[in-house]
Amino acid sequence: MLLWQTLAPGSLFSMMLGLQQAVNAAQLARANFDGAVLILGYWRSGTTLLHELLCLDTRYTYPTTHACMNPHHFLLTEASVLARGGPSTTRPMDEMEVRSASPQEDEFALFCLGARSPYEALVMPKILHEALQLSDPEDLSSQENKRWREIFLNFLSGVSVRGGGRPMILKSPTHGFRVSTLRELLPDARYVLIVRNPLTSFESVVRMWRKMFESYALGPIPADDEIREAVLADRPRFEAKLASSTPGLPQNRFVTIRYESLVENPLGVIEQLYGRLELLDFEPVRHALMNEVQRRRQYRAKGSLPSPAWRERIEKEWAPILEQYAALR
Repeated sequence: MLLWQTLAPGSLFSMMLGLQQAVNAAQLARANFDGAVLILGYWRSGTTLLHELLCLDTRYTYPTTHACMNPHHFLLTEASVLARGGPSTTRPMDEMEVRSASPQEDEFALFCLGARSPYEALVMPKILHEALQLSDPEDLSSQENKRWREIFLNFLSGVSVRGGGRPMILKSPTHGFRVSTLRELLPDARYVLIVRNPLTSFESVVRMWRKMFESYALGPIPADDEIREAVLADRPRFEAKLASSTPGLPQNRFVTIRYESLVENPLGVIEQLYGRLELLDFEPVRHALMNEVQRRRQYRAKGSLPSPAWRERIEKEWAPILEQYAALR
């Protein structure tokens, strides 16, 4: 039954992707990759909050949830879906509302289109350790690396067409692993790294994986301590990849902000961000940001600290990461 469910819809989706590319061939060939803004940050560091705030600026475009979950045909179907309002849901890990028109991380689209991705673990949780090694295309085989690049640029071409050629705002926690590749493919891009206290976000990352497994897994779900082991090993790799790929970026193309500062003063942090990255004029988006901040004022992020035993391991194995975070205060 699983094989049949894979082959039948898979063939249909492939046909729709071909139709989408044929219908929009001329526009796709003129896609605009200039001026892109990429949000970096490890899972549960506040990338979604920052993404949604930045995407209030209608002078930019972004991949919607509909596009990322339906990358084979979103150029054919998104307009009608969004005109009807589209479905909405809440994220399993934090109960934040997600609508069809919400900004979404492009990793879901890449995964749906066949690029190697750590999200392969969502359907096969037992491979979480191995799947997390798939975040950086440079660690893949040459053939898989080439395919990843093609899928990424093809999807972004569609996002550009969908947005009328406006500059894109992209986010995915996985992008922090692959800045070297992104600098090649999007040489004009600007990067925003958002960081959050690793001790307070550790259990949140574990909860995220567990909740996602509960929603999508086709096999048994690992015990929480197995997930913790995977996260404990993965975070230093994320930091090493990031540290090796960002040197040389000018000050107006790479900025680091703290999640705690963004929550405390979102308007001020975003305004400073516009100035430091030399983005478009901030004033046209000020009112929309003020309204959104007011709308979110009651939201409180869930959080819990690791147990004493896990805290001891984190403080030992993540010592350089904790020191680096403390230096930003």
